[in-house]
Amino acid sequence: MDSALAALRQLTRYWETFRSKDDPHTSPAVAALEAALWTGRAARVHVILDGTPAPGVLGAAPHELFGTVILARVTASTWQRLAPFTGPAPKPSRHSGRGHVIQQGESHETQAIWMTDADVVTWLTDPDDPQS
Repeated sequence: MDSALAALRQLTRYWETFRSKDDPHTSPAVAALEAALWTGRAARVHVILDGTPAPGVLGAAPHELFGTVILARVTASTWQRLAPFTGPAPKPSRHSGRGHVIQQGESHETQAIWMTDADVVTWLTDPDDPQS
């Protein structure tokens, strides 16, 4: 889900605008997302969320619904909100593609593949090119 916070706000606002008095208070779309998140990996349900999980929309502790959190170049307050049990936030790296993967309360510094759009096109169209 791309731009999750904005999407959840829009879904909630839409539902508040168009729901009738007999409809449930929570948007069915938001309820379905919550159900998918709570179903979790045990049922082979994987949700990728881009953005901050919003406590006001997804309940009290939405960050607990995600088994893996990937953070890169975030502020100390964002780190404490999304990875509170891993200790203080590391200093942001100026190295492109560098980030941290947080799983089971541990943070692992990680280097992601950093490619331009042209690099991706070359890699996909000519995988044998040694430059890609």
